[in-house]
Amino acid sequence: MAAEKARYYYERSTLKHSWDDVVRVFFNRYPNPYAKHVLCEDTLQRKVVNNKLVSTRLLVKSGVLPKWGEFMFKENSTKTVIVENSIVDPVEKTITTYTRNVTLTSMSLLEEKCIYKPSKDNGEWTICERSASVMSSVRFLGPRIAQYIVSRYPHTVLRTDKGWDFILRKFQGRPQNSVMVALARTGVHKQAKFVRV
Repeated sequence: MAAEKARYYYERSTLKHSWDDVVRVFFNRYPNPYAKHVLCEDTLQRKVVNNKLVSTRLLVKSGVLPKWGEFMFKENSTKTVIVENSIVDPVEKTITTYTRNVTLTSMSLLEEKCIYKPSKDNGEWTICERSASVMSSVRFLGPRIAQYIVSRYPHTVLRTDKGWDFILRKFQGRPQNSVMVALARTGVHKQAKFVRV
C-alpha cells in the first residue's frame, strides 16, 4: 500500500453551537438520522491522561459500492470497522479525533483527523478542521478507488455536520451526562472517576 500515492482532502466547517455544547454530546452523537450508515459503536478504553480525556472506540459502518466496484465483493454493500481515538482537552478547549478503517484495508485505507475548537470569530460557534488521506493498493483500480472516496468526502462531511446539528438541538437543555461532569473536573483535579454512560 505504501507504493500507492495517497489522495488528500482538507475541509473546514462551522457548527453554530458552542464548544461546551459540542463536547457535551460528543460521545452521544450516534445514532442520528444522518448517520444511518453507523451500525453500532463501542468504547474500548477511556481514561484521563494529563487532565485530558483519552478514548478509543470501535464503530461499524456500512457503505455502498459503485457499479464498477461490485465485482470485488459478493454484495454491493460493505461493512467496515473503524477505530476512533479521541483526545478531549478541557483547558485548551479542543477535541482531536483520529480515525482509520481496520478492515477492508486491501481495498482502501482512509485516515482522518478532526480538530474541534471554538471559533475565533464567534465564541458561541465551533470550528471543525478535517484532513484525510486515502490510499488503495488494488491493482489497476487503486487510483480510481481513492479518487472515488475523496470525491464523496464533501457529501459525507455535509451529512456529518447535519448529524451534529440534529444531536446538538436534541440535547439542548438536558443535564450534563456523567462523562461531562468528570471531564469538567479534570481542569481542576488531577484524577477523575468515570462511570459508564
